[in-house]
Amino acid sequence: MMSQFAQDIIAKGKPEWERKGRQEGRQEGRQEGRQEGRQEGRQEGRQEGRQEGRQEGEATILTRQLQRRFGELPVWVNEKIAKADSHTLEEWSLRILEAPTLESVLANPS
Repeated sequence: MMSQFAQDIIAKGKPEWERKGRQEGRQEGRQEGRQEGRQEGRQEGRQEGRQEGRQEGEATILTRQLQRRFGELPVWVNEKIAKADSHTLEEWSLRILEAPTLESVLANPS
C-alpha cells in the first residue's frame, strides 16, 4: 500500500503530467496537420499543373492544325482558343476534319 505522502505527490504531479501530455499532443497534432496540408497542397498543385499542361498542349495542336488548313489565323482565333476549356478544344479538334470554314470549326460547342 502506498503512503499518504506518495499519494499526495502523485496527486499533485498528475495534473502537470496531464497538462504536458495534452500540450505535446496538440503540438504533434498541429505538426501532423500542417504536414498533411502541405502534401495535399502539393498533390492538388501537381494535378492542376498537369491539367493546365494538357490544355495548353491541346490549344497548341489545334492552332497548328488550323494554320495548316486555313493559313494565317486572325487574332480573334488565338484569343478564342486561349479562353476555351479542354472539352471545347477537343470538340474543335474533331470538327477540323470536316468543317468547311474556320468559323464553322470554332462555332460554339454543341
